[in-house]
Amino acid sequence: MSDYLDPQNEELLKDFFIEAELQVEILEKNILVLEDNPSDSDAVDEIFRAAHTLKGAAGTVQMEELAKFTHLCEDVLDGIRSGAVSVTGDVIDLLLSSIDVIKAILEVRAAGGVYDEDISTLQENLSALLSQDKPKVPPKASIKSDTATPPPSAGGVKLSEYEYLELKEAAGDQAGLYRLTVTFNEDNPMNTVGAIQVYAALKPFGGVLKTEPEFESLYEDMFFPEVIYYLASDEEKEAIADRLHIPDVIVDVKIEDISLEEEEEEYPSEASVAVEKTPSAEEKKAPSVKPEDTMDKEPSEPEKHRDRKPEGKKGGGTGSILRVDSRRIDNLLNLVSETVITKATFNQISNLFAAGLQNLQHKRIQYRESLQSLYEMIPRLLESGNGESRRIKQELEDRLNSVLSVFDSFEGEFKSTVTKFKSTSQSLSRTTGELQEAVMQIRMVPISQIFSRFPRLIRDVSKSLHKNVRLEIHGEDTELDKSVIDDLLDPLIHCVRNSVDHGIENPEERAAAGKNQEGLVVLSASNEGNMIVIQIEDDGKGIDVESIHRKAIDKKLIHPDKRLSDLEAFNLIFEPGFSTAASVTDISGRGVGLDVVRKQIEKLNGSVHVWSEKGKGTKLTIKIPLTLAIIQGLLVKVGEEIYAIPITSVLDSHRIKPEDIRQIDNHEVFNLREDVISLVRLSRLFRLPAQEEVTHHFVVVVGSGDKKMGLMVDSLIGEEDVVIKSLRDKYTNSPGIAGATILGDGTVSLIIDVSQLLELGYRQERAERQKREARIY
Repeated sequence: MSDYLDPQNEELLKDFFIEAELQVEILEKNILVLEDNPSDSDAVDEIFRAAHTLKGAAGTVQMEELAKFTHLCEDVLDGIRSGAVSVTGDVIDLLLSSIDVIKAILEVRAAGGVYDEDISTLQENLSALLSQDKPKVPPKASIKSDTATPPPSAGGVKLSEYEYLELKEAAGDQAGLYRLTVTFNEDNPMNTVGAIQVYAALKPFGGVLKTEPEFESLYEDMFFPEVIYYLASDEEKEAIADRLHIPDVIVDVKIEDISLEEEEEEYPSEASVAVEKTPSAEEKKAPSVKPEDTMDKEPSEPEKHRDRKPEGKKGGGTGSILRVDSRRIDNLLNLVSETVITKATFNQISNLFAAGLQNLQHKRIQYRESLQSLYEMIPRLLESGNGESRRIKQELEDRLNSVLSVFDSFEGEFKSTVTKFKSTSQSLSRTTGELQEAVMQIRMVPISQIFSRFPRLIRDVSKSLHKNVRLEIHGEDTELDKSVIDDLLDPLIHCVRNSVDHGIENPEERAAAGKNQEGLVVLSASNEGNMIVIQIEDDGKGIDVESIHRKAIDKKLIHPDKRLSDLEAFNLIFEPGFSTAASVTDISGRGVGLDVVRKQIEKLNGSVHVWSEKGKGTKLTIKIPLTLAIIQGLLVKVGEEIYAIPITSVLDSHRIKPEDIRQIDNHEVFNLREDVISLVRLSRLFRLPAQEEVTHHFVVVVGSGDKKMGLMVDSLIGEEDVVIKSLRDKYTNSPGIAGATILGDGTVSLIIDVSQLLELGYRQERAERQKREARIY
C-alpha cells in the first residue's frame, strides 16, 4: 500500500504546513474585511472555504485537535453565511481568537508536539453562537445491524481465493479482516479528497490492505461516490465506525467481516454496521451563553489520541521553501537549455583548437623541411647559374613564397575558430546575465508576505490603546529578495507600532485638533532602481523637536547650549534608549525600538530616514537593496589589497592633495563644499603598508543618514557587481568587514561594512567631545 499519507512523512507535512499557513492568512485577512463590511458575502465565502480546506487537510495528516476545532469554527462561519449568526464585534473577536488558537496548534505541531492547552471557554463561546439560533442536533451516528439486506455494491464485489489468502497473510493471524464500503457526499466542496481522509482515519486501526478503486486512483483529483477498503485490524466494528464519523464527507458506511466461505456465497450473512449521515454541527451543544461570558471551566477531557506523541521524525516547519511562479521556472529552464547548447559549442571549439594545434605542429615540420630544402638549393643554383642572376633570383623568390605560404591555410582556420570563440563567449555572457537575473527572480517574493500581517497588528494595538486607526497598504506587489523579507519584518513591526502609539492621538485629542477621530497609517512600497523604498506614514501629532531637545539634554547626548535643527532632532530618536514617551506601556516607552530598526536596516545595507511636521504627521522612509546576494561595489586598492565598498553607501569620491588635509583635535579632516569630513586611512585601520611621498590621495566619501566619513585609499579601480560570501568562525566579528567576494582573476576581496565604520568613528568623536567638555567645565 502506498505511504503517501503517512502522517510522519516529511514531504507531506511540509506541504501541509505551507498550505495551512496560506489558509490561515486567508482566514485572518477576510475576517478583518468582514469586520469593516459585515455584508461582504465574498469575504464570508472565502473564510468558509479556507476553514473547510484547513479542516480537510488537518484530517488528512491526522491532526485531530486541529480538525475538530476548525470544524467548530466552520459551523460558526456557516451560521454567518446563512444569516443565523450576526457579525458583531464580539463575534469578530471570537473568530480572531480562534485564528490565534489555530496558529498555536500549527506551531506546536511543527515542533513535533500535540497542542494540549485548555480552550474549553473559547469552544463554549463559539458553541453559544450556534445554540442561540440552531435546533438541537440528533446523535452523531446510529449503529445498526444489517443482516437481511445485502450491501448495494459490496455484494457484487467478491474476492477470489487467491486474493483472500493474500490479504489474510498480510493481515496476520491475530487481526480480523474487514470490508468497509463507504459512500461519499457529492455535495461536499472537497469531495475529491474524501476517500483520502477515510484512508488516513483508518490507519490507526491497522493496515489498509487494498482499496477499490486502487489507491493511486483515489489520489487523483476525481470524485468516487463509493470506495471499498479492506482493513486488517483487531479493533471492534463499533470503534471503527465511530472513527469514521466525518460530517459532510461520508453518507454511509457498511462494515463486514470477511471469510473465505462467505466470499463464495452469493451474499454475505455477517452483521454489518452502518453510519448514517449527520448534519454538520457539534455532537453536544453547550448551554446558551453569551460570547463574552468568561466563567471558569474545568479542563475538558483530553481528546482521543491526544496523548499520542509523534514518533520518529518531527514534522518540521516549512524552512526556507519558496512558492515560485511556474513561468519563472520555465524561463530558467530555457536559459539552462541555452547554457547547455553553449557548452556543446565550446566543446566543439575546444576540439577545433586541439585540431588547430595539431595542424600547427604539422605545418611547423613542413616549414622546416621547406626551409631546409631552400638552403640546400641555394648552393646548387649558384654553381649552375653561369651568371644568370635573373633566373636564380626568380627561382629563389618562388621557393621562398612557397615556404612562406605554408601557414596560410592554418591562419584562415585559426581566425575562423577565434571568431566562433568570441561569438560563443558573447552568447555565454548574455545567457549568464539572464540566468543570474532569472535565479534572482526566483528568490524574489512579494512584500505582501509581510504587509498582510499588519491589518491584524494595527487592529490589536489600536484596541489596546483605545484609538481608532485605519491602515492603508500600497505597493504590496513590490518584490524583493526572500532573505531581505525574513529580516525586514521586525523593523517594520517596530515602526508601525511606534506610529500608532506615539504618532496617532486619542480620538478626543484628534477631535479637539479638528481632525477626523479615525487616525490613518499608510504602509507603502515601491522600487527605485535596484533599491526598494518602504514608507510608514501617519497623520498624527508629529515629532516635538523641543521635547526631543529636553530629553537629549537629560540623557547627556548633547550640550545644554546646543541648538538642534529639525533633521538632527529627528535622528536622535534612533539613539539607543531614547524615548519621549511619558510612561512605559506594553507597546513602548522603554527606549527600545528605533535604534534596533536602524541597526537592522543597516545590516541589510540600507538606510532609514524620518521627517515630521508638528500637528500633521510623521513619515519614516526605509531604503534597502532588492537583494543581498549580489551588490554593486566600488573597488578600491589599499597597498596590495583590493576592497569593495557597497555603492549604495558611496556619496562622493575625490582626489585631494596632502596639504588639503587638516588636523582638528588629533583627527584628520578635509573640507568638502563648506562641510568638514572626517578622514579614515584604511591602510592604518587594517594595518597595511602605506604609500609614502605621494602627490595626491583618493578619498571615497561614504555615509548613512546624516553621518559622513571619508575613506582614504591608494587608488580607485571602478564599479563591479560582487557576489557576497559570508565570513564564518573567527572572521565573523572582524570590525568593518561585512563579507568577502571573489573577483574575476580569482583574487579575494573583502567588503567594507560602512555602518560599522561610521559607528566606530561616531563613538570616537563623541568620546573626544566629552573629553573636551570635561576639560572646559
